[in-house]
Amino acid sequence: MALLNPAVTLPSGSRDALEQWDERYIGASQLVTPETWVSQLGDETEVASLETKYPMTMLAIKYIEAISDDPNFDSSGEKFVDLVVAQYKAGISETLLNLITNVFKARDWFASAERFAQAEAIFKLKLISADLEANTETCGWDDLALFHDSHLANPKGDTSITFDNLQSTPKDCADLANIEAELTLMAQVKDVNGDRGFVSGNVLGVPPEKFRKMTNLLKQDFVPTAAGTATMRNPYNDASLTVVQMSQLTDANDWFIFDTNLIAKGVPPWIVAKLNIPAPGFDALSLRRHDETSEMFRTTGKIGVDSRIFYGRKFLFPHAVRKVLGA
Repeated sequence: MALLNPAVTLPSGSRDALEQWDERYIGASQLVTPETWVSQLGDETEVASLETKYPMTMLAIKYIEAISDDPNFDSSGEKFVDLVVAQYKAGISETLLNLITNVFKARDWFASAERFAQAEAIFKLKLISADLEANTETCGWDDLALFHDSHLANPKGDTSITFDNLQSTPKDCADLANIEAELTLMAQVKDVNGDRGFVSGNVLGVPPEKFRKMTNLLKQDFVPTAAGTATMRNPYNDASLTVVQMSQLTDANDWFIFDTNLIAKGVPPWIVAKLNIPAPGFDALSLRRHDETSEMFRTTGKIGVDSRIFYGRKFLFPHAVRKVLGA
């Protein structure tokens, strides 16, 4: 086996190791990160403060009969919800002696720079997945849990008009009758005027245990009838429904329905916000380098990089998402 050339692959010292790591980290950070379901089915943004007031608009235009010639003006209701940023950390360290003598340790050290971007993307997926499953965080719309059986149609108006976005009776997502029933129930969601018909689910979010079964089911041209004695055309093999694998879900059965058209109109179920301050000091705070002058090196002989990311998240509107307990 050919020997690797240490003169080419090994850093000359801690400064060289950290500078080369930085180059790879910057290069990876400048790449366009592929969208995940967190951004496709919700909203992502950047903020410049640890605490932000996020505005939510509540408006639905309604025509009424013109009994008189007086105008009828609707006004936009607005609510501000608190978006609080928290700090999260990850790091990598290696013995300097290994880095300047072992090509495999050096290779892994440099490769770790690119993995921080991947780890950040997975972090966001796990963050929202955990919140969706726990359903303990309130949504900004009416300060109820995101999935609830009595959401207020108009939090600033008649509180007797409600809608639900939670199915607590277990249902298997790989059943066309269940899909049809839940899509129908989702269409009952009401706007601030108490009117329905503006929600239409088009995305099914499922755990990895159900993903292949679901995609195969929706591709079939013919499926068994409800009685199971004949076949019929599959009503969902026309690409009207998309299946999204939500790999970070821990429950193997629960599933979700989303309306991406409504989300795109400014009614996202959640927002994920990253703190980003365009100042040199913030870079030093976000990425802390430990070289030969650090306390860590003096006590362990290791150099390292300590990464800090700052994220906030909040559930917002309950209209474009529905949770179904699985079976």
